[in-house]
Amino acid sequence: MDATREMGGGSGSSTPNTGASTPALNTDSIQTQLTTLGFRPAHIASCLSALTAANERLHTSGAANNDPLVLSLSILSPLEAAIEWLLLHLPEDDLPVRYRPTSSSQDMVTGAAKGGQNQLVRGWLVDKLVRKAGFPRAAVEAAVAVEERESLALEYLGRRLCGWDEDAGWGLETLTPADPDEERDILRDEEVLALEALLGERFREEAGKEGARELAISVASAPDDLTLHVVFDSASPYPSAQYPTRPPAFYLTSNTLPAYMRLALHADMLRQFRGDRHDLVGMLEAGSGGVVLSMVEHLETSLPDVVANPPNVADVTKHLVPRPDDDEPEEKRTAPQKEKKTRGKRKHRAATAEQHEAARQQQKRMMADPAYEEMMRVRRSLPAWKERENICTALESNRVLVVVGETGCGKSTQLPQFLLDHEIEAGRGADTNIIVTQPRRVAAMGVAARVAQERLEDVDKTPGTVGYAIRGERRASPDTRVLFCTTGVVLRRLATADADLAGVSHVVVDEAHERGVDTDLLICLLRDLLARNSTIKVVLMSATINEQIFIDYFGGCPSLTIPGFTHPVTDHYLEDLVPEIKYRPTASRFGPKLSEDQKAAMRRDYEKLGLEHEDMRALEILSQNDRIDYGLVAATVKHIVDTSTSGAVLIFMPGVMEIRACVAELNSAGLGAVDILPLHANLSSAEQRRVFAPTKGRKIVVATNVAETSVTIPDVVYVVDTGRVKETQYDASVGLQRLVECWTSRASGRQRRGRAGRTQPGQCYKLYTRRTESNSMARFPVPEILRTPLESLFLQVKAMDEDTDVKAFLSRALDPPKIDAIDAAWTTLLDLGAVESEKHSAHLTALGRHMSMLPVDVRLAKMLVLATIFRCLDPILTVAALLSSKPLFTSPLDRREEARKARESFARARSDLLTDARAYAAVAGLKRSEARSFCETNFISQSAVRDISSLRGDFVSALAQIGFIGSRASDIDAASVNAGNDALVKAILVGGLYPRVARIALPEAQFERLQQGAIQKEHEAREVKFFDAQGRVFLHPSSVLFNESGWRKGYLAYFAKAETSKVFLRDATDVPLYALLLFGGPVTVNHWAGGLMLGKDGAVKLRANTRIGVLCAQLRRLLDAQLAEAVDSPHGAADVKEDVVGAMMALLARDGLSA
Repeated sequence: MDATREMGGGSGSSTPNTGASTPALNTDSIQTQLTTLGFRPAHIASCLSALTAANERLHTSGAANNDPLVLSLSILSPLEAAIEWLLLHLPEDDLPVRYRPTSSSQDMVTGAAKGGQNQLVRGWLVDKLVRKAGFPRAAVEAAVAVEERESLALEYLGRRLCGWDEDAGWGLETLTPADPDEERDILRDEEVLALEALLGERFREEAGKEGARELAISVASAPDDLTLHVVFDSASPYPSAQYPTRPPAFYLTSNTLPAYMRLALHADMLRQFRGDRHDLVGMLEAGSGGVVLSMVEHLETSLPDVVANPPNVADVTKHLVPRPDDDEPEEKRTAPQKEKKTRGKRKHRAATAEQHEAARQQQKRMMADPAYEEMMRVRRSLPAWKERENICTALESNRVLVVVGETGCGKSTQLPQFLLDHEIEAGRGADTNIIVTQPRRVAAMGVAARVAQERLEDVDKTPGTVGYAIRGERRASPDTRVLFCTTGVVLRRLATADADLAGVSHVVVDEAHERGVDTDLLICLLRDLLARNSTIKVVLMSATINEQIFIDYFGGCPSLTIPGFTHPVTDHYLEDLVPEIKYRPTASRFGPKLSEDQKAAMRRDYEKLGLEHEDMRALEILSQNDRIDYGLVAATVKHIVDTSTSGAVLIFMPGVMEIRACVAELNSAGLGAVDILPLHANLSSAEQRRVFAPTKGRKIVVATNVAETSVTIPDVVYVVDTGRVKETQYDASVGLQRLVECWTSRASGRQRRGRAGRTQPGQCYKLYTRRTESNSMARFPVPEILRTPLESLFLQVKAMDEDTDVKAFLSRALDPPKIDAIDAAWTTLLDLGAVESEKHSAHLTALGRHMSMLPVDVRLAKMLVLATIFRCLDPILTVAALLSSKPLFTSPLDRREEARKARESFARARSDLLTDARAYAAVAGLKRSEARSFCETNFISQSAVRDISSLRGDFVSALAQIGFIGSRASDIDAASVNAGNDALVKAILVGGLYPRVARIALPEAQFERLQQGAIQKEHEAREVKFFDAQGRVFLHPSSVLFNESGWRKGYLAYFAKAETSKVFLRDATDVPLYALLLFGGPVTVNHWAGGLMLGKDGAVKLRANTRIGVLCAQLRRLLDAQLAEAVDSPHGAADVKEDVVGAMMALLARDGLSA
C-alpha cells in the first residue's frame, strides 16, 4: 500500500489545508498506472478531470465536504482515490478483468423450482434478456410480466429504453402480435439467404424457442467484439408494410463491451428507424425486408465512437431505471445552522449582600428549632466534630486538604456541613456551592439523606440546602448548597458544560482511597483545574489507606487525621470461631490442594493455639476450599443469634449470586424471627433503603462491598466477613476482561470491620485465618485504572479537550496505566471509528464526539447513535439496557433445563441479545398483574425488567439532550420504523461490538445419499468451532446458539469474553458479512489484487471483490462526513441524508446478494 501511495503523487493529508496554493497532482503518472491496470482511455480522462477538481476543493476549502472523491483524497493517495472513483462510477462489466467479480453458479439459477413449465420459460427469458442482452433485471421482469413472447418483450424494452412509452405510432400500445402471414415468412427466408451470401462466416442462424429463428451476425471482432442478434418469431410483424414502425426485434451481445454501451448502441439503432436515416425508414414502410444488413453497417460505423466516448450510464438507462428524486425539502436546505457551543465558560454571577444575609437567617432558624439540638447531640459525639475548627482553618489558608479518617469517624456526613456552616458564618453562604462525590449511587443517596435529616430537611420530598444527583435522577433546588453526586455526574459536567466548575466553591472527593477509575480521573482533572479556577478548593477524604500518595500528588498539601472507631471491635478469626461453633465442613474434591509442607506449617500454628484434632482438620479443609462455604456462614450467624439478643448482622459477599445463595442458606438455618435483606447496586432505590429502616425481627443484611464504605447501617453490631470480593481484571494483551473472585485486601478488611460498633462495642467474624490474611491478602487494593479497559476514560478526556494527548495526560495520573493497556484501548476506539488516527493526540471523529456525550459504555454509545440514524432505536435501547444491567433471565440450579427452554422460546434472529430484547418486549406489553405471572413462568427477573425500563428512559433522555431525538413516545416510534429489520439491527450490534468478533469454522461438508440424489448434512453443534484473534473460543452454555447446528461460514459478534474452565463468549450474535463491512473496523482495500481487511491489525480478512470494499468504505466515509455536520445541526440525526442510509440498508437487506 505504501508503494501505491508513492506512485500516485502527494496528497493523502487527513486534514484539509486552507492555504492559497494547491499541490499539483502527477496526472501523467496516474494516467500511466491506470492504463496499465486496463481502464479505458476515455474513462481515465474523465477520472483525471474529476480528480483535479476534487484536489482543488480539498486544498482550498476549509468547510466540511461530503464529496466522495474529496473524502477519498483526504485519506488515500491520488492513485488509490482515482481507482476508487473508477470502481464506483463504471458499470461492473466495464471494469478491467481484475476488478470484475467471478461468476457464481448461484447466478445461473433461474428460480424456476416453483410454478411449473410457464415459470421455467419465463425465468429462462428473464435470464437471457438480462445476461445476454444487458437490460436491467427490474426492467426485464416488468416487460416479461406484460409479454412473454421474446420478440415482443425485446420491442417493449427497446421502446422503453428510448423513452417512447406513450409516443404516437411508436408507443407501447402499438406492440401487438402479428397475424400469421406466409408472404412474411418468404421475405424472411430471402433475407437470410442474402445475409449468408454476403457475410459468410460472420453470419449464423440459431434455433429459438417455439419455432422462432435467431440470426447472429458478428459486427466487429477486435479489439471489441459485438454481435447483432435478430429474432424472427410468429409474434414479430417484420417485414410488413402494415407495420411501418416495427423494425425487427434485436439485441446486442459482446464479450468485451459492457451492457450500457450495448444499450446505447441499441437505442441509437432504433432512432435510425424513426427518422434519423431515411433509407431505413423507407425500407420499413416498403415492407420488403433487407434492413438487417443496413443495421450491421450502421453498427460498424457507430461502434468506434461509442468506445472512444463512452456515454453516461445514467443517461442511457434513465427511462428504464428512473433516478430517485433526491431533492431535499426546502426547509431542510435553508434551515439555519445551530451556533456551535463553546464549552467550559459558564459565567457565575456573585451573590448580593441580601442573599448572604438570607442564608444566615435560614441557618439561624434551623439552629433555633428544638429538633436541631437533638441532631447536634449526635453530631457532637462523632470523632470528626473535634476537628471542625482545624478543618475550616486549614482551608482558609490552603486550597487543597487531605482528610484521613477511619470508618465511623463521621467525615462523610460532617465535613460538608462544617464547610457550609463556616462559609455562612463568614458571610459567604450564598456563594457557597459544595459538590461531594461518592463512588456509588447508593452512597450518594444515603449520605445525602442523612445530612439532610441532620439539617431538618427531607431530600426526597422537598430538597433544601442538601441534594443529590445520580445518573437519571436529581433531587436539588435553587437553595441547594451541598450536592452529593456520583463521580460520573461530575465528570460529565466537566466534559460538556462547565470545564472550570464556575460557581463551585468546594469539591469534596469522598472515598478517594478506593481508587476507582473515575475517581483517579477526577483527581487528575482537579489538579489541572486549580490552575484555571483561582477560587475553588479541593478536599480529598480517605481512610487510612496509603493516604501519603494523595499528599505527594498535590505537592505536599496539608493533611488532618480524624480518630477512628467510636466503640471497640473484637476480631474473631476462623481459628477462633471453628472451636466455638464446632463446625465440621465436607472436604471438596475441587479447589487448590495444599502441599504437605504447607499442611505441616499450618498444623504447627494451630497446635500452638491448643486446638483439638477435629478443629484442625476442619480448618485444613476450609483453607483448601476456594469457594464460599455457605454452611459456615449460616452456622456463624446462628451462633451470633443464639448468643446475643440485639444488634443487626452485616454479612459481606462478593456478588449478587452469592447473596442469593447465602439468603437461601440462612432461610433454612432455623434462625427464628429475623428479617434477611439483600443489599447490592442492582436493587432499586426503594429496595436499598429498606436496610436502613427498622424491622420487626432481627435485621440481617447480606451485602456486596457496596456496604464497605460510606453507607452506614446504624444498628449493625456484628459483621461477618467472608474475605472475598469480585474484581474486574483486564488483560490488555489478549483483550480479555475477567471478573475474578479473589481475596479482598487487608485495607478493605479494615473497612468492613469498621461497619461494626457504630452504636456499641462490635464483633467482627472473619471467615479466614490469620495466616490467610498475612500471606494471601494484599495490603492495598489495586487501583481500578490498572485493571480495567480504558476506552471510556479516553473518550471522557478527549471530550474535555480534543487536543489532549491521552498518553501524556494519563502519565500524570496517580498511578499511570501500562503502555500496552493504553495502546489496546486506543486501538479499540480506532476500530469503533471514534478517533481519527493512531496518534494519541488525534481528535475524536464526529461519531466519537456523539459517543462521548452519552453516559454509557463506548460500545453501547455507538449502538445508540447508529440506531437513531438508521431508525431502529427501540430494540437497541433494550439491548443497551440489557448489557448495562443484571441478567434478564434467572437460572435456578434445580430448574436449569426449564429455564433454558423458557429463554429459547423467545429466540430471535440467531442472537442472544435480540432474544432477550424480545422477552423484555413481551413483558413490557403486559399489565402489572399479568407481568408477574408471566415472569415467574418464563424465569424472568422482575427487578431486571424494572432496571431495563429505567435505563431505557435514561438513554432516551441522553439522546434527547444531544438533539438526536425528542423525548416523546411518538419520537421514539419515529426513530424505530426499521426496528423489525433483523439484518439492520444486527448490523448496529456489530457496529458497537466490533472488534469483538469470532470466526465460524465449519467441518468438511458431508452428504447424505437419497433416492433423488444427495443432500448436504447439517453439522452438529459440537463440530463447529470458533476462533478470535487470540485463538479458539467457545460459546457459553447459556447462549441460545449453544446447540445451533445450521451454521454458515462467517462471523459472530459477542459482548463479553471471560475465562473460566475455557474462554467463553457471552451475548453472541450471528452477523451478516455486509454488517461487518459497513459497521465493523476500518476497511483496508487491496486496490490491486482484491481482498479486504477490517481493523488496524487486519484481524478479520475477507475474500471479496475490490469494488465491494470500495463501495462499503465510501459509504462509511459519507456517513462519517454527514455525522460531522449533524454534531452542530439543529435536526440532529435527521440531517443524515436518506440516500446514504438507504444504500447501506439495501446492501444489508440481502447481505449483498443480487435480487
